[in-house]
Parts: sequence; structure tokens; C-alpha cells
Amino acid sequence: MLRWIIVVFAGAYVVLAVFAVVFIIRKGLGPFFHSKRQKKTRVKALIKHKIGRQEFNPVHWKMEIIRKILVFQCEDGIDREYDVHDDVWDWVDEGDDGVLIYQGELFVDFDARRPRHDLTKAQKRLMRT
Repeated sequence: MLRWIIVVFAGAYVVLAVFAVVFIIRKGLGPFFHSKRQKKTRVKALIKHKIGRQEFNPVHWKMEIIRKILVFQCEDGIDREYDVHDDVWDWVDEGDDGVLIYQGELFVDFDARRPRHDLTKAQKRLMRT
């Protein structure tokens, strides 16, 4: 009798764990896959705010910018907020305008009107190496 109770509780535990994992994956990856199925949209936009969230990095023992957020004011009247990667974060400033490319709720790219310069290429060109 005790064995059957243990088997029933263990089975219920496994079933609940499987449902919990499926629920977490569905809630976490569902919006990502939904956005990936949509087409890429291009809209003229202006960078309204550049927000960097800082936290302490225990590996390097210093403050670092962990989350890099840009708020875009689009020509369709909607303010869109996206986490961006370092390439975009380093080359844009508040007030820059250009073309925002997004896919659903995912940021793809921002093509600023002003030209971007690669410092290593500029140094090689100027030093003629």
C-alpha cells in the first residue's frame, strides 16, 4: 500500500514538473517565435531617450551597463522601446534620426542618417598601414 502511494505521488510530481517546464518555455519563447514569424518593418524614427541600466559586476568588481535601452519616437506616432546591442548603442546619441527596422517586438537595426565610422579602419587609412 505504501509503495502505491509513493508511486502515485512521484507520478504526480513528474507530471506537474513536465507541465511547469512546458508552461515556462511557452511563456518565454512564445513571444519570441511570434515576433520572428512577422515581417520586418521599416519606419523613420528619432532617438528620444538613451537609457543605460547599471549594475555591479562581481567578476570585474566595478559598475557596468547591463541593459542598453533606446526609446524611438517613430513617424507613426508610437514610442517604441528596445534593448539594443553594443554596435548600435555605441554609435548613436539622443536626437539622431534615421530608419528603425524591427520585427514584431524585436529590434533588428537602426540606420542613422549620419555616417558611422569604424575607428580602426580610419586609423589604418590615416596611418597608411
